Amino acid sequence: MFHRSYCMTEIISGKHAVLELLRAKKRKCYEVLIAQGKKEKIVTEIEEAAQKISVPVRHLRIEEIASITNSDKHQGVAARADSFRFSLLADVLNQLKTGDRNGFIVILDGILDPQNLGSLIRTSHLCGVDALILPKDNSAPVSPAAVKASSGASEYLPIVEITNIVATLKDLKDFGFWAVGAVGESDKNLYQFDFTGNNYVLVLGGEGKGIRRLVKENCDFLLSIPMFGKISSYNVSVAGAIFMSEVMRQCLFKNYTNNQKTP
Repeated sequence: MFHRSYCMTEIISGKHAVLELLRAKKRKCYEVLIAQGKKEKIVTEIEEAAQKISVPVRHLRIEEIASITNSDKHQGVAARADSFRFSLLADVLNQLKTGDRNGFIVILDGILDPQNLGSLIRTSHLCGVDALILPKDNSAPVSPAAVKASSGASEYLPIVEITNIVATLKDLKDFGFWAVGAVGESDKNLYQFDFTGNNYVLVLGGEGKGIRRLVKENCDFLLSIPMFGKISSYNVSVAGAIFMSEVMRQCLFKNYTNNQKTP
């Protein structure tokens, strides 16, 4: 039986996930577990990061770590930490008010696979997304599996949980956002759209089903990705990465050209 301090905690596994958990200090970490005899540069970094914030490190047999994580994909590293805490949309929007660039938010409508969720969290963080929004129902949770798949990006990216996507889209529009839905077929494709100059929220639909009808009807624009080949579509995490990287490319290019000196 665990000590009372372990109430509302969870086990995070994976080298990168644990390292970023310690570095971000977003939630309290109670202990780090490392497989005996594991010698890697990143393991040394994990031990040093734990030491800096006074988190105890225990070296266990690899079988014990597998038992504690209930997985054989732990990479010999795990940590016990507070359960994931969501951000508030109001805080995200207040932060955007003080920023010097346009807002970019992503909403996931029905992503049920924790691997896809983790991949989208990772891409969102790397592409400069201000927040990722998930519905309370009809969504994979930000579980240890999703955290591991995100390689620890979940510890940095603001993730908001909401009850109704349509209502949230209306709130974001009132704040000044335009809603873009990613769909399989559309009259306009991603590369014909200008993402600069405004706040945008990108809506990505669930595996196989796509964006639900009411959510789609509340999008201002529906864009597709031009494709070759004979199969119907990209995996949602790949499609999300293509959309987000194009937004980042356009915004970075605009900032670059604006900062160039006239000869």
